[in-house]
Amino acid sequence: MSKPDAKFKKLNDDSKILAIGSLFRGKDRKNWAVNVDFNGGFSKSMQFSNIPVLARKRVLNPTKQYKLAGLPTEIIIENAQLWEAAKASDCPAYQVHRHGGDGNQPCFAVQFGSRRIFIPQLEMARVLFYHDPFLARLSLQHNALAEDFILGNRDDGQPIIFVRDGADYPVSYFNRDDNRRFLSWVLLDREARTSFESISIHLIKNQYQKNNYLHWNFQFTPPSLSGVELEARGWEDRESNSFFIWEITKLTNLPSELEGEIDFYHPGYERKAGGKPTKGDGKQGEAQDNFELDDDELSDIDKATISLMSEQVVVSFKTPHITNRIANKTKVVNNVIGDGEKEVLNNDLSPNEKEESGTLPGGAWNNLDDQTDDAHLYIGKFKSFFTMINYLITKHGFTLIRKELAKLPKLGDGNKHWLADTQNPRCLATVELEFNNQFFTLLEVDTSDGAAKLSTMLLTSSSSWVKTNERMILHRIMKKHLGWPSDYFKEQLGEKMYSGIPHPKSKQSGSLPPEEISPWAQRVANWVSRNA
Repeated sequence: MSKPDAKFKKLNDDSKILAIGSLFRGKDRKNWAVNVDFNGGFSKSMQFSNIPVLARKRVLNPTKQYKLAGLPTEIIIENAQLWEAAKASDCPAYQVHRHGGDGNQPCFAVQFGSRRIFIPQLEMARVLFYHDPFLARLSLQHNALAEDFILGNRDDGQPIIFVRDGADYPVSYFNRDDNRRFLSWVLLDREARTSFESISIHLIKNQYQKNNYLHWNFQFTPPSLSGVELEARGWEDRESNSFFIWEITKLTNLPSELEGEIDFYHPGYERKAGGKPTKGDGKQGEAQDNFELDDDELSDIDKATISLMSEQVVVSFKTPHITNRIANKTKVVNNVIGDGEKEVLNNDLSPNEKEESGTLPGGAWNNLDDQTDDAHLYIGKFKSFFTMINYLITKHGFTLIRKELAKLPKLGDGNKHWLADTQNPRCLATVELEFNNQFFTLLEVDTSDGAAKLSTMLLTSSSSWVKTNERMILHRIMKKHLGWPSDYFKEQLGEKMYSGIPHPKSKQSGSLPPEEISPWAQRVANWVSRNA
């Protein structure tokens, strides 16, 4: 369950971040915090768990909708490892628009044409790695990835990632395909992992002690990121032709060595006898509409954690890959149990890590918006459907015009855009055919998880109608909780221009015996013959 209206107890309403300074921790403590300057002339320390939402000029505890601050800029990265090291105060645009005491913070300086752009290193790491508090904390611990994850290979050579018992990264976050994909990239892509692990190396090397505190100005070594498109906002000084980035909003075309399918095994996964793994045993929290984050308290290891959504960072990979959840042990259960039993919470949450000494339920930021173009990877889920299409073409005289897949969108707090068993995206297959100079479109939704009984939809329409109206169709399917928007088809196409074609009966959800596919195609052909 996610809640977008988290409010920090220690901050005023409409607290705008003006500067983000150094990290620090008490010598006798293990958790790092970061100094943050806000409008109104006050500063606060924020636990590093909150780094997913800490960007310059952002407003925390907003009482209204705020526009993104600053001027937009876009760059295409050639090689980030060739960027120069600098400080914020070296940038004239920073000096022109300086509001806080973070001038000594490390930046990358890079020349793009005639303009010199300064990128705070912590902001670059935030959009690369800090999409949740768990990876943020792991990045500050030496050898943490090796301590929490074991890498192996399946019999066919494809990678498998084992999550160790007691790992900080919770099972509920493995239930999201975008989180799994990003985590697998950090673990398995050599450049990404080296960059991630450089954070703790820089920390150990460059931290310094002052009184009873350890301090560190954040630094890391980025991957090369060749060809990545970066979009950001910040401030420009035209006289010096310099630009200081406040917040990066998008990283697209991320290079990756990974391909194919990667399995995750988490000790919290269980599966039905003969079935797919459940979501695991983490408790799912229900909270009041308004609640506060107590950044000075730890969360209780035995209490639920709520996913806290914030302004999201758009990322996409140049070459996508699929991740799967697997379970080695079998436990007979009645059905998929979701995130576990529900726990009704009060209005106080902790955004910090879980400890036995913690007292509050947890709240964990998740700012990842993975827009990787990967729908084609799930074509295997439609094997029976596309076999039926081939029967229409080879045995009934249909001509194929177009076929493609599209992911169903998330709607509100619903989760039917994911398959209940794998938590991978649920897709819609669209196939356009021609028969006797008339166009027909077949629509098929992946319901292999048994989430709905949905027939194949056959439309009589122009060859471009579904493509033109795809976004509306997808939205209405989700609005009907996986149902066909028949009223929309009737309004747009006419009374007899659409029909549901029932699937053959199957004992196993998501697949059909070969002898049932030809009659399925025959039913489609019969309908077309009657209505063509």
